[in-house]
Amino acid sequence: MKASLIMDADIVGKKKIFIKRFSKPYFSHPLHFHQFCELVWIEKGHGKVIIGDYVGDFSEGELILAGAGLPHLWRCDDVYYKKKGLLTRAICIYFPTGLIESLTDDENIQAADRDLLNRAQRGLRFFGETRTTVIQLIKKVSGSNGLEQMANFLQIMDILQKTHDYHSLAGVIYKHANSPFDLDRFNEVYQFLLNNFTHDIMLEEVARICNLTPPAFCRYFKAKTQKNFSRFLNEIRIGHACKLLQDEKVSIKNLCYECGYNNPVNFFKFFKLITGMTPGDYRKALQG
Repeated sequence: MKASLIMDADIVGKKKIFIKRFSKPYFSHPLHFHQFCELVWIEKGHGKVIIGDYVGDFSEGELILAGAGLPHLWRCDDVYYKKKGLLTRAICIYFPTGLIESLTDDENIQAADRDLLNRAQRGLRFFGETRTTVIQLIKKVSGSNGLEQMANFLQIMDILQKTHDYHSLAGVIYKHANSPFDLDRFNEVYQFLLNNFTHDIMLEEVARICNLTPPAFCRYFKAKTQKNFSRFLNEIRIGHACKLLQDEKVSIKNLCYECGYNNPVNFFKFFKLITGMTPGDYRKALQG
């Protein structure tokens, strides 16, 4: 599948929002972007998410706002592709960047909207009371229409503009690599990594996906993402380790082999580098 602009509805140039309800065995879109801003609530499902140069895990209850043109990819964990009967559910709200400004001449409201959407160019993950409240409003938006729907949506935007309950995802200096050529290349690389990160991965085989030599590939990856390829791969592996650590039955000593590391030394090294703590301390923090 080629990475591309995804057109979800014919709303270009229109002052409206578009609601998409997703209910399938697993997410299937490749690396893609939209012409519109996208607010996503993951009602059911878990897996990996890539937004810009960010790579991490998503789970039930996730609430993320992605700015227009920001490349992203959702991939469910392997169990969704192997086990029948599982289901992923999500509700997405798409809206044009100029929607709020088109509805009011109030300069303060317009400035707050521009600030939110500028921050959303890195992807925003919301948490806490903000997430709880907004999810309830998303349900109302999904179940209403007309002025009632728009009123609920505007309430969401007001909350998101004012809240501090969020984390930015992509790096400060991340630049959108959304040309068709770059997106196709990165989609193939990302899909390969997400399918194979638990095994040994040679730089040469990843470089071949892009028809580049290893040194040229490393320069290309760094230029487009402002992140070293090795760092990106280790973030995928350590993110998977963090998920596994939630299960107290999983041995920390043997965890490294399930995440693509050949020995505990490298695993502990990169875990501390990326999370700032040891696997043992991370598990203790989870336990409260």
